[in-house]
Amino acid sequence: MELAGLYIFSYLVGAIPTAYLMGRLVKGIDLRQYGTGNVGGTNLFYHVGKRWLVVLVLFEVFVKGGSPIWVGRYLLALEWPSVSLAVAPLLAVVGNNWSVYLRFQGGRGITVAGGTLLFLAPLLLAAFIGVGVAGWALTRSSGVWVLTSLALLPLWAVIFGVPSVVTWYCVAILVLIVLKRLVSNWTPLPEGLPRKKVLFNRLFLDRDLDDHDQWIKRVPRGTNTNSV
Repeated sequence: MELAGLYIFSYLVGAIPTAYLMGRLVKGIDLRQYGTGNVGGTNLFYHVGKRWLVVLVLFEVFVKGGSPIWVGRYLLALEWPSVSLAVAPLLAVVGNNWSVYLRFQGGRGITVAGGTLLFLAPLLLAAFIGVGVAGWALTRSSGVWVLTSLALLPLWAVIFGVPSVVTWYCVAILVLIVLKRLVSNWTPLPEGLPRKKVLFNRLFLDRDLDDHDQWIKRVPRGTNTNSV
């Protein structure tokens, strides 16, 4: 029963729609109707304000990503590495990506996943951030480099000799985030673009359209753009 309680807690805390709530409270907007339609950091940055990104990151890293691990290790005394404990942070990522509070819509789970790695395998988090930042600095394209960084996590896990549970945890994180990119909150496909092209863009660019600015700056029709 304690383990079941941990898993329910992990999903529900992960499902707290932090960016959505900030959009509602700060700007009075539904982030799902703006930009990428994603309830996450990028949309928050462009449509609510960059200063709120700090609050988002702190909450998602330490509360959504960290608390399932703290509860499992220090309150329930679960061993690490163990499958029983690894399931809890995975469920936090699932909750973030498919939140019961938003009819199973949500964010991409990158920040929450990073928070879980901070407390499970900080060396892997450092490698993830290093590859992502270096790639972005060279190309100014975050979508493909986030994907590359995620795909390399299992390889880094093997190279660094971490327990096999951590390696499979990294594989699971990759699968969850790739799946979320492809379904993209079940938003309809843009008119005039083939399905294969949209799915390619979603997977590698993390957007439906080729043009980044056109995609990220979308607003509902009739919206005063000076108010967002």
